[in-house]
Order: sequence, then structure tokens, then C-alpha cells
Amino acid sequence: MKNQLFKKILVSFLLFISVGIVSGQSLKDNPDYRKSVELKRLSEVAYEDGDYSESTRLANESVIYAQKSDQWIAMMLSKYRANSALKKAKTRIVSITRLKTNINFPEALEEGKELYDQANSLYTDENYTDSYPLALQAIEVMKKIEYVTKKSILPAAYLVMDVPGDEDSLSKISGYEFVFGDISQWKEIYKANKDILPQSENPDLIVPGMVLKIPSLNGEERYGTWIKDSIQ
Repeated sequence: MKNQLFKKILVSFLLFISVGIVSGQSLKDNPDYRKSVELKRLSEVAYEDGDYSESTRLANESVIYAQKSDQWIAMMLSKYRANSALKKAKTRIVSITRLKTNINFPEALEEGKELYDQANSLYTDENYTDSYPLALQAIEVMKKIEYVTKKSILPAAYLVMDVPGDEDSLSKISGYEFVFGDISQWKEIYKANKDILPQSENPDLIVPGMVLKIPSLNGEERYGTWIKDSIQ
């Protein structure tokens, strides 16, 4: 009777291991996961051979490695989230500072930089859990930054750049803060430059070295040509 009860408990235990292992299959490519699977297999073999004590030992060890695998997966997911948020924060900082001009909320930029530096330091120390919320906070702080719409920062034209892997497009140019800050306004650039495009009916074809006119949408003053990082 006791032997039958022991077998039922062991079967339930092995089933529990199986459920845990299956749930982690999307990120199973790690040594601990594979070790857990192998120990589970050996545990089942021992069970079929009637060696319940050895089967239990192996099953317990399988659980330990499965837990290690879960911890690794959680760490990798946390690292990915933190890295993604840091990249967004860094892009925002670069986008703001590259304009080399005043902004309405300089204190927000400084706070965003400080939060980014803290988040990046924690990430370097592999503290992804604490790095992530700080990076998100940096992004949120800098959301309220608005560019001062002065003539000196609004170009009337844009030199199409040749950057392999990060080529210019009308929507990308339209999205720049010093252009329209809205990728959906690309048609305005297209209409203003349709007559100089290599194929007038193809807005996707623009050539490095072309100088595209940037029309005024709301009566704002524009002058000069944006070349690389400044108006010339």
C-alpha cells in the first residue's frame, strides 16, 4: 500500500517537472534547461526500472536545474527590457543635443541625462531589474521637452545623406524635430520636390546629395540647408 502511494506521488512529481519544462521551451537553449531535461529522462528510466529512490533523487535534481533555467530566462528578459529602454533614452538625448540650440526645458534634459547615466551604470553592473524603470523614467522626463521654434533651427532645405544601413527617406526626414517632427507629413516634402526627383511618381526614390526643399507648414520662418548636424 505504501509502495503504491509512493509511486503515485512520484508520478505526480514527474508530471510537475514536465509542465515546468514545457513552459520554458521558448527560451530553452541554455545549459541548465538541457540538464534538467536529461535528469528528468533518467528519473523516468529509474522509475520504470522500479528504482524509486533513485528516480526521486534525479527528479529533485531536475527541479533544481529547471529553477536555475527559469532564473536565467527571467534575467535575460530583464536585460532585454532594460537594454531596449536605454537605447530609446539615448536616442532621445542624442536627438535633442545634436540640434545645438536652446530648448524650452533644459532642466528636463539634464534630469533625463542623469537618470540615463544611473540606469546605464546599473545595467553595466548587471542590475537589469533596477536599470529598466530608471531608463523609462528618463524617457518620460524628456517627453515634455519642446523645441524653441526659432528661425535659426528651422532649415529651408535638407541635404540627403548617404548612410549605409540607415538611408534617408521622406518619412524619416519628415520625422526629424527640425523638419516637421511627424513622419506622416512626408507628402508635404514630396509635393515640394516632386519635380526634382529621379522618378517624379516614385517618392521612395531619393538620391544622396540631393537638396530637398522643406516647405513651411504653419507660416514658420525657415532658412539655410541642414547638412549633417547643422544649418549651413
